[in-house]
Order: sequence, then structure tokens, then C-alpha cells
Amino acid sequence: MNALRAVKRLVDVALAGLILLVASPVLVLAAVLIRILEGGPVFYVSRRQVSVDRTIPVFKFRTMVRDATSRKYRLRERFMRDGYLDIPRTCEVYTPIGRILERLQIVELPQLVNVLFHGMSLIGNRPLPSENVRLLQNLDGWSNRFDSPAGITGIAQVVGRRELTPKQRLDLEGAYSKMYQEGNIAWCDMKIFYHTLRVIVFSKGIPIEKAYRLVGAEREVPALQPIVQTSTQP
Repeated sequence: MNALRAVKRLVDVALAGLILLVASPVLVLAAVLIRILEGGPVFYVSRRQVSVDRTIPVFKFRTMVRDATSRKYRLRERFMRDGYLDIPRTCEVYTPIGRILERLQIVELPQLVNVLFHGMSLIGNRPLPSENVRLLQNLDGWSNRFDSPAGITGIAQVVGRRELTPKQRLDLEGAYSKMYQEGNIAWCDMKIFYHTLRVIVFSKGIPIEKAYRLVGAEREVPALQPIVQTSTQP
């Protein structure tokens, strides 16, 4: 099992370095466009939890207006769901160039640096801000999602984050971590990578039933429930 984890890490580092090299013109172009069209800063950096007790600075291209976190947009009140903050691309805080970068997932490419230097993986459960994790602790089994390396894309992303309730997302992320702990992860990672590319090209995620099978979740698939936004106002 340790050997398989070492192989996963080796593949992550090799592919991250290769993608950085190949995608460097895209990275430079994106940075220049953001600077010209929106001004600085070009990058958005936030500390995210990659385990129960460890945080790292996570790098992304800035795709929102500079004051997106201000009270006037009320993003947490509008879009926070038990620790998962999923802001739709139609939201007014996105810049025009930001929507394009989000749609093509170019926004995430700077995190290849996190893969090389902070132990992140190409595939895994997304790292979350500590304040989000504190809300996530209201759900049973919340820590299971951290039993595998945090990733740039993961099982929730290939379904569509807004298509999942927080409980369904946490179940899928926990099942992925279980597969990682058991050492049976290579095929799952390849399938998630493939479906990530399909989401980018076709903007269509896989059904939740298929996602559960992909992560080897031996359970009855819960029915989709209406999503209720959680207010964090005191």
C-alpha cells in the first residue's frame, strides 16, 4: 500500500512538472490578460486545510472583483452550504475574464505549484478554508475527507458541486479517501482525470450513481434533495 501511495506521489510530481512546462504559455497569457483587463493582483492566495491539522497557501488566478469578500456581496449568506462555498459563475462577483478562466479551469493551474512543493495531488478532495471546515464539522464523518491528499480536482468536481447536497459530497469524498487508504486508487484517479477533461470540454458532469460506483461506495445512493442555502449571519 505504501508503495502505491509513493507511485501516486511520483506520478503527481512528474505530471505537474510536465503540465507546468506545456501550459506555461497559457499561464503567462492568463496573467497578462488579468493584469491588463482587471489590474492587480493577478493571483488569489488563501490558506486552505489539506488535512485535519495542516494548512497551506493555495494559489489560483484571481477571477473575482477585488472586494468580492466584502459584506455587500453576502457570498457566505447566499452560497455557503454546511462548509462548502460553491459560487456559481453567473454571480456578479466574477469578472468577464474570470468567468472564462473558471469555465476552462485555467484558474486552478497555479496549484500545480502546490502539487510540487506542498504535497497536494492532481486528484483528491479539494482543500477548504479553516472557517469552512469548522462548519463542516456539523456533519458526521467530516474528517474522513482528509484521509487522502488534497487535490486540484476530485470526485465532487466531476459530478458538479452544485448538483450535490453537502452530505452527498462528503460521502463521496470520504469514499475516495477510503479507496486511497486501501491502496486501490490508480484506476479511480485515471477515471476522475478523464471525466474532469470531459467536464471542461462539454460542461456536463457524471451522474451521482456513477460517481458512487467510481469510488467503490457500497451503499444505496441517496436521493437528491433540494439544496437549502445556510446562512452564517449571527
